[in-house]
Amino acid sequence: MKVTIRPATTSDFEQLIGSPLPYRVRAFAVEEDGQLLGVGGFAYLPDGAIGAFIHQKPGAGRAHPVSIHKAGLRAMIEARRLGFNRVVAMADPGLDAAERWLKRLGFKETLVDGQKVYVWERANG
Repeated sequence: MKVTIRPATTSDFEQLIGSPLPYRVRAFAVEEDGQLLGVGGFAYLPDGAIGAFIHQKPGAGRAHPVSIHKAGLRAMIEARRLGFNRVVAMADPGLDAAERWLKRLGFKETLVDGQKVYVWERANG
């Protein structure tokens, strides 16, 4: 199986979620043997925060966990290269492994306004 991690395009988002994201993003697409598995990366949010996100085909995380994890590792290397000091993420409650995966990528669980979020900070990662 050949895994490709490349810059994501508007058509990747349209294929997975039906439209582009409403924010400026720096994103990667993950393909395995030419099949789009997902897109993920960083969204520059209106309040100045940098949010990590992933959109994947249903079941892609279970069927291709190594490919998805490699993309996550690459994204965090990119966060360091870009000089990000803080990145926030929320775990998808529908994905059993989401919280574990975020922690493996260096995110720390915290509460913000009573809501559980995950924060990666340069000192942590």
